[in-house]
Amino acid sequence: MRSVTLRNVRDTGVSFDYTNPHPPPPLATPALSSPPFPKTYATLRVAVLAVVLEGRGAIERAWVQSYHKIGHLIHEHLLIKKERATYGATVFSDLAKASGLSARTLHECVQFYRIFPIVRTCAQLGWSQYRLLCQVEDAHQRAMLTKKTAHYNWNALQLAPRVRALNAAIDIEPAATGQLARPTRPTHEPLVPLRGTPGLHLIVARERGLAVDLGFKIYRRLTDDQAKRFTQGVIVRLASDGRIRPGADATKAGLFTYAATLRRVVDGDTLVVALTITPEIFIEQTLRLRGIDCPEMPTPAGRAARRFVEALIGNDDALTINTTKPDKFDRYLADVFFTTATGDTFLNQHLLDNHQAVRKDAADFGDHWDRL
Repeated sequence: MRSVTLRNVRDTGVSFDYTNPHPPPPLATPALSSPPFPKTYATLRVAVLAVVLEGRGAIERAWVQSYHKIGHLIHEHLLIKKERATYGATVFSDLAKASGLSARTLHECVQFYRIFPIVRTCAQLGWSQYRLLCQVEDAHQRAMLTKKTAHYNWNALQLAPRVRALNAAIDIEPAATGQLARPTRPTHEPLVPLRGTPGLHLIVARERGLAVDLGFKIYRRLTDDQAKRFTQGVIVRLASDGRIRPGADATKAGLFTYAATLRRVVDGDTLVVALTITPEIFIEQTLRLRGIDCPEMPTPAGRAARRFVEALIGNDDALTINTTKPDKFDRYLADVFFTTATGDTFLNQHLLDNHQAVRKDAADFGDHWDRL
């Protein structure tokens, strides 16, 4: 009698009586028929476009799964290393260099996994849609919007205004707090961005002679030889070797602009950044975005504004920052710019455009300055 093992059965997928000495033959595989080829251009065009759409959909689903797995890996790794407070900032920077993904994208992957711990492989949504859905603060509203997005097949352009509307509408009832509800639309003219050129500094007179004003109350005294070559009011550049060179065609509008990296988002309009003052001087500062006001952090709208900023820029992402005088809390005011695939974005105005902040001028804050 022929012996039949469990492995034989599992490999063939055929079930039969173990005592039968003559098992049935393997199932026949039906022959695959070749699809009919298009005979006209119109049918060819339809067929090609269908394949292109199918391929793009497969790629998009693959990216969603890849980003979800990346987020899961980083999340679990950070839990293991949670005792090391500063470890997170370095791991995102190192992974960005190793993977070719930006630190911001890696942050988004972690956020994606934490908000959507389970993602169905057959899900219709793409990465651009999930990125937007992650910005919705309220979990119930996010779940409802996710279902509607899949049901109505909304693309990112159709989904974005719905996300903005939800975030703008989320607020504490005025009667519960005694506070006025915040408007959801800007009430002032758009901000005029202030942006100069990193590396330019002004020579000023100090108690012991001329010095280079580096900003943030930091000064570098000129040597006797340098004091003979430059006068007060001249704009210069500082080289890494300590030399001072004239800033050709520079104006005062180009001053107090720095290359920086994000360290932390405190709230929607307050950032902690590391700034490059000169090639050898780096400082960390808390900056408030000029000319705008986001909802306070204890409110749902405040948390939504912070999440909105965190979705745009991640720790160690490169920024360009123009600074002005400190506010009443001794925070320097800043115009912040970050780079995307489509070019540079002015963060202050971007928050206004997406209804995450309102315009607020000096008199509104009670600071009585000429500008914020």
